[in-house]
Amino acid sequence: MSSTRGRIWTIVMLVIILVLPSIAYLMLREGLHVRESAPASDHLIKENLQSIPTYSGVSFRGDTISKSRMKGKVCVLNFTTHACEKSMDDNMRKLFEIQEDYYGKTISFRIITNTLDPDTDGLDNMRLMSERYAGREIWHFITDPDSSGVKLYDWCKKNATDSTLNETDTQCPQLVYLVDGNGKLRGVYNILEEQQFHDLYNDILYLVNQMELHEQKK
Repeated sequence: MSSTRGRIWTIVMLVIILVLPSIAYLMLREGLHVRESAPASDHLIKENLQSIPTYSGVSFRGDTISKSRMKGKVCVLNFTTHACEKSMDDNMRKLFEIQEDYYGKTISFRIITNTLDPDTDGLDNMRLMSERYAGREIWHFITDPDSSGVKLYDWCKKNATDSTLNETDTQCPQLVYLVDGNGKLRGVYNILEEQQFHDLYNDILYLVNQMELHEQKK
């Protein structure tokens, strides 16, 4: 009886040591091929890429967030003012869906919400939003002490116009901007439009996968 059990345990251990890693490797290799060929949406900018301006701010969790620190990470930028609580909340709910799906699956993605007029009421409002939505490391709500966020927003507005999307209410920005790991603007989206939200979700996946695949091939 003991010899039979010994043979069974030997077979089990061989399966664990040899077979399961082989299956995992084959699945990973197949997954990499699928990810490598995943298409981008028509929304993604593929030519004449432009670098976003340098920016820097402090998040409500005390982190310093800047263009240089976000190098190597795909970022969604959005902007708001303290007067836009209703429209801001609409956008936040859509971004929250993305955060929930990407949380724990990659360290190569960030959402950055810039406050454009950090008065006392505005900061309190944004702090509440930060606590409600950005409780994890993917999403940063940052203040704008040196106006670099305003300059970044003005630059993004200009390039949104160039991409045929316009901010219709400059007091309550509604567009979000997709930036790749090299700091290049790759897309402009109105995420309250369902198709554009789908395109953004798809393009984040595409850029993250392309970047991670590139790193794996080095």
